[in-house]
Amino acid sequence: MAPFLSPSVPNDRLDVVRVYLYARQSKARADGSDVSTESQLAAGHAVVASRNAQGGNTRWEVVGEFVDKGRSGWDPNVIRADFERMMTGVRAGEADVVAVNELSRLTRQGAHDALEIDNEFKRHGVRFMSVLEPFLDTSSPIGVAIFALIAALAKQDSDLKAERLKGAKDEIAALGGVHSSSAPFGMRTAREKVGNLVISVLEPDEDNPKHVELVERMAAMSYDGVSDNKIATTFEKEQIPSPGMAEKRATERRLASIKARRLSGEDSPIQWRAQTVRWILNHPAIGGFAFERVKHGKAHINVIRRDETGAPLTPHRGILTGARWLEVQEKRGNPTNPTRKPGNDEVAPTLLSGWRFTTCGICHGSMGQSPGSRKRNGELSDGVYMCSNPKGHGGLAIKRAEIDEYVAQRVWARLSAADMEDAEDQAWVAAAAERFALQKDLAGVTEERRDTQAHLDNVVRSIADLQADRKAGLYQGRDELETWRATVLQYRAYETQCIERLAKLDKTLTTSIQVPTEWFSGPDPLAKTNPWSKWDVFERRAFLDLFLDGVSVGPGRDPVTKQLVPVRDRVALKWTSLPEPAAAPNEAAEAELAAL
Repeated sequence: MAPFLSPSVPNDRLDVVRVYLYARQSKARADGSDVSTESQLAAGHAVVASRNAQGGNTRWEVVGEFVDKGRSGWDPNVIRADFERMMTGVRAGEADVVAVNELSRLTRQGAHDALEIDNEFKRHGVRFMSVLEPFLDTSSPIGVAIFALIAALAKQDSDLKAERLKGAKDEIAALGGVHSSSAPFGMRTAREKVGNLVISVLEPDEDNPKHVELVERMAAMSYDGVSDNKIATTFEKEQIPSPGMAEKRATERRLASIKARRLSGEDSPIQWRAQTVRWILNHPAIGGFAFERVKHGKAHINVIRRDETGAPLTPHRGILTGARWLEVQEKRGNPTNPTRKPGNDEVAPTLLSGWRFTTCGICHGSMGQSPGSRKRNGELSDGVYMCSNPKGHGGLAIKRAEIDEYVAQRVWARLSAADMEDAEDQAWVAAAAERFALQKDLAGVTEERRDTQAHLDNVVRSIADLQADRKAGLYQGRDELETWRATVLQYRAYETQCIERLAKLDKTLTTSIQVPTEWFSGPDPLAKTNPWSKWDVFERRAFLDLFLDGVSVGPGRDPVTKQLVPVRDRVALKWTSLPEPAAAPNEAAEAELAAL
């Protein structure tokens, strides 16, 4: 190909052919293959060197290298930053030749797009050169035809490859494997052959056992009621490196990008945040479940991927068992968790506050607590529970010691007075005993029931999220509504399976549950013979949770007489209701879906 010099070349460089080298690779990885960007650039430099070795008055010189890694030449929506930068230089008259390894590196969008690029090269006095296709010459009609044919074949090859990749991704997704995205913290990717497919599955990262231990510790803390923010601050105090500082993620480019986004421009390490803890613990792969990203509001979240029947796919080897992960999610999503601990180390946990168990009888908001004040003799006075939202009604408070003792006395009194010959009392105690068994017993039928109940709770929450998203307008148009409808039906089918299995397990449990004899040790919880006196605050909370759904506190003074109201008249106990027989769960859902 004869040199073609741009009109804008200055006189002192008329004997130089300025060359731009462009390389592109769809996958952002360096290797020794012919398609790697390193190999493409090396081939371009070799061609330039061979031209100079031929002698003559013209010297070829590479004046720019442009590389797009991980950027498709087929997808029109992909922005190739270095390609655009190269075209800016072409339009400015800063090059005479653009050299690529082959035409498909420049574009895979077909002949029209390739000819458009070549025409723009010509408008600015720039020639196009292909290292592996030296016969390409668009200065003649035959050359244009060959150029267009090769460009069309490149597009066809990309189209076929895209179809094959889509099919493979669909098969991998059906098995629950992963085909993209990085592994969650504490896990790594392993390759396994399933049938004719080799899929990527996730497993605990044995190369970084401390990361695995950290996830286990994080889950245990969350299960015990420690908030995500408290977990993050604890790890910061212990100077544990955050996931963002792990070797795989703390790349020079990423750290530079984070530093550039900071207003202060500080070069400090990435810190633990509540959001980091939440992202790790909520990831289904931690429990061995397959996952998919779905839109939730303005963000995207990871949810369990399910098969056609609605059952969860479990291809991964989780850090936690599936049942344990679901239990952790249940605890995390339950604001009335009796094991919940205060985020402030200086605040001591109390019986009726801190787990949304006690509410204000006026505004129905939650009740907080205030620490006791110091008396003149140095002793600490009894604290109080008080309304957390006093605006609008002037506030409400009750002495902590008085209501704690009253609630305990009422529960133990009803329990000790229960007549086991009476059908209603018997059913009430049996229901509490069943809940107690589910808390303590992890063997046999009870363990399977816990597992099934956890799956049911998870799918019910998923259905509620889907319905909330639809009401918020996130599903619009026929296709999106069809997707929503199919997903809800899938979840409902699995919900039915869980309910039916629970009914069978409950029937088995009713014949084997034993009521603890220590529950009938007397109505006085302060007596030494009563286990209540030996339990800590969290054991006491768990006990109350078996019998009560909550406590409501009314005003301390009568609004008419202004007289003080005794505790027994101020406090209303919300006794846990007996479980109702499972009704057909899909009737309401079918009506809702049929209306679409």
